[in-house]
Formats: sequence, structure tokens, C-alpha cells
Amino acid sequence: MADTIVIVGSGLAGVTAAGTLREGGFTGRVVLVGAEPEMPYDRPPLSKSVLVHDEFEALVASHLPTDLALRAPDNIALRPDGWYEQRHIELRLGTRVTSIDGAAHRVLLADGSALDYSRLILVTGARPRRLPAIESGAVPVAYLRTLRDAVQLRRHLKPGARIVLLGGGVIGMEVAASAVLRECLVTVVELAARIMARALPAEISDYLASYHRAKGVELRLTTVARAQSHGATPGLTLEDGSVLPADLLVVGIGVLPDTELAQASGLHCDDGIVVDAFGATSVPDIYAAGDAVRYPDEFFGRPTRSENWMHAQNQAIVVAKNVLGAQQRYAHVPHMWSDQYDLKIQVSGRYEAPTHVRRGDVARNKFMLLHLDSGRVVGATGINEARDMKYAQRLIEARTAVAPPQLADPLFNLKKASGG
Repeated sequence: MADTIVIVGSGLAGVTAAGTLREGGFTGRVVLVGAEPEMPYDRPPLSKSVLVHDEFEALVASHLPTDLALRAPDNIALRPDGWYEQRHIELRLGTRVTSIDGAAHRVLLADGSALDYSRLILVTGARPRRLPAIESGAVPVAYLRTLRDAVQLRRHLKPGARIVLLGGGVIGMEVAASAVLRECLVTVVELAARIMARALPAEISDYLASYHRAKGVELRLTTVARAQSHGATPGLTLEDGSVLPADLLVVGIGVLPDTELAQASGLHCDDGIVVDAFGATSVPDIYAAGDAVRYPDEFFGRPTRSENWMHAQNQAIVVAKNVLGAQQRYAHVPHMWSDQYDLKIQVSGRYEAPTHVRRGDVARNKFMLLHLDSGRVVGATGINEARDMKYAQRLIEARTAVAPPQLADPLFNLKKASGG
């Protein structure tokens, strides 16, 4: 058998792994298998620019004080035309891998064909958590994970449309912002006491909640949704019996790692496909990376799963190198971002720290919290502070000790302190 590496999953991690194999000098066969028929595309724009970039673009732009790049659905490709052909990467799109025979080193596809592999990389990603209790009724229900989901959802976002979002996490609040930009009437129903509670410290969460409310978003916090209403007013029935009128219900209550294929094929799974520090699974010659993976996190000192763009890219690079024999441990400082209205929200490291220091000006919507533990910078959360966040991340990676008064001083140079 020719030396063949098969990659299952055509998202960011899969495409990154394929490119890294070629950059690493691999001259054998690289096959990228993806269930979606579209050419591999970037997912972060799905809840943002894809929802707003069509005939409503002029309307949307009138609400944005800064010149944000709006990327249309036909402009979110992960790689340019010809990239795969130039690198001799075979694409098998629009088909699923139905089973893996680890002993025979073979995968079976839904179209009945088979692929023999020397090594296999699983980057199967995640799927939305469903909420069956509210799926039955007169109001359409939307989930957002694929490009097709986004295009379908966009058709509902018309001025005056009553959009109720279940879930105040990252996706929920990004969709809320996009719907507001299209002049919808938006309500967010969240079980927790604050929005984006898992992703942000309380101070930033509260700031963001105020920002959304100022844009007209109604936040229904510590609120439980029961089912769709069956009375005269189509909408969502809450635990207290009240009804929120709705033209569309959007569910954004998190994701689940897509481990079905791995589990059925005998790989060890525990809230994700379990891998070691090098990305190897429990089955020889099978590796995994991305949202579906549970890995030993050296930053937090425990096994974890990460569901963000930077992790998917960075782990895929390391795993692809290890497939070629590098034996490089995956060490990653968590980093995520979210774009809402004209705000760029970034989080790096951990914010559950004993103390924090604020830099910048909240009134100008440009500030940062630096989180410290034992005097060392362990995390940072920023609003419209992309440049300083880059330097803060270096401080986090180096576990640099900085006195809080210095960090709070606007004249203190983070770039210099980080060695940048």
C-alpha cells in the first residue's frame, strides 16, 4: 500500500493538518474526507458576517461606526482556489466515513467505497446540543453549525422579525448582534445569571450585557424555557407560564463532541476522543485533533476539551507534525474571540484568578482586564484591544510576574514587558 494519510473532517483542523503534512515534506497520498459538500470554509463568520452580508448590507453598515470587513458566503473559503490541487490533496466531500477498521487500516465511506491508510487523523468537530422540547410547534427552530444552517437562518432575519434565542453563550450573543444589525426584535433566554458566563469574567459579562441592552436586546436571565406555546400567540412558553412571541427560535446552548465514529470504532472516548500529549488515540496509527478531542492540557494541568478556532488550528499543526514523526507535545494557552457589533472580545489564559487589573477606558469601549495569580499574569480579557492582547498572551505564556500598579498604568509598555 502506498503511504497514505487520511484525514476525516474538512473543517479548519482538517485543512490545517493537510497543509502541514505537505509543508513537512510528506510526499505520499493525502485524502481529506468531509461530510459537507461545500469546499472547506471558515466557521466563525457563520454567526456574524454570513448572517448580515446580502441585500441588507447597507442597512447593517449604517449601524456600525467602524469599517468592519463583511465576508459574504462565497468568500469564506479556508483556502484559495487551486490550493488543494497545487498540494496534491485529494478531496472527498459530501460523504461520511461510516466505520474504521483499525486492524486493517481502512475506512469505509457512505458511498460504499473504502480508503486504506497508513495513518489516520480524526478531526470530526462538534455538533449542536439539541433541545427537542421546543422543536415541536408553529414557530420554526434553527440551529447554527453549517453554512447551510447560516444561509437558512439569514432568510428569517428581516426588519421587525421577532427572534428569540435560547442560550446566551458566544454563539447566541453573536447571532443576537447580527439580528439586531438587521433590525430584528431580539430576546435572549439564558438559564444562567449572566451572559457568556463560561467564557467571560463577571465584569466583562456585565459590560457586554449592558451593551446589548443599549442596542435593544431583551435579556431574560435565570429563565427556563419549557416548550412552544400552543395558544393564539406563537412563541416560547417559559417556566412561569408566560409566552414570548416569536417568529423564529434559535437554539444555541453549546455543542457536543462528535465522537460517534470513534466510539463505534473502538477508540477510547470520555467527553471527547481521548488523546495523549502528542495527539495519538488509543488505537495505533490513529490521531485526533480539534473540538472533538480531550487532551492533557499543560496550562490547566488537567484533561480538557477546547472549542475554539485557535485550538483547532494549533493542535492540528502539532498532530500533523507528530504523524510525520516529530514527537512534539501540544502546549496551548487557551485563546478565543468574539465579534459583536463593533466590539472585538478576546480572552486568553484563565480569568478565574485571585486578582485582576484594568487597563484602558471602559467609556471608550477599549479596555482590558489582566488576571493575576501569585503575582503572575495568567489571563487577559480585552475589548477592542487586539494589539495589547497579543503582548498579554506572551506574558501569560511566560508566566511573567508584573506588579499590579504597573499593569494599570497606561504608560506601562506591555510590548516591552513581554519581550516583543
